[in-house]
Amino acid sequence: MATDKNELYEEVQAWAQNAIFNSPTWSINQLDYSEKSISVVEMVLSEMAEQSLMLSEEQIAMTTQEYGCYLLLTAYKLYGGTFFWNSEYEQPMLIVGEPDACIVLLTWNKVKGRLIGDKADHIAYFIEQFANDAQNPELGKRVIYC
Repeated sequence: MATDKNELYEEVQAWAQNAIFNSPTWSINQLDYSEKSISVVEMVLSEMAEQSLMLSEEQIAMTTQEYGCYLLLTAYKLYGGTFFWNSEYEQPMLIVGEPDACIVLLTWNKVKGRLIGDKADHIAYFIEQFANDAQNPELGKRVIYC
């Protein structure tokens, strides 16, 4: 079981801090792990999507990991849960609601989709859907947000 002091938590936290450090100047003070900051991530990724053709695969992968981890850590601070590594998707995930429910959040695919210009991968809406289940997990509910 993962805890605040485990290696995965530390890695997620480090990537999230990189997202803040590498963010546009206008957004840095707004990236405070609050619910409101999720919309800021959407705006940053939207701006970056306009220039995504100029980003290398490595830059896309790094940005995906940074903002994906920022969103995971924000969700953790807002809704609790436990971090685990998902081997199938090769990324960290947050699980909320155990043992009564299993609400899983994987963020990297949505962040990458938004970063490369897919407006259907709206980050704020995606996290809002997760939050609805995370705040009031129904007994026996099992859902994966990815």
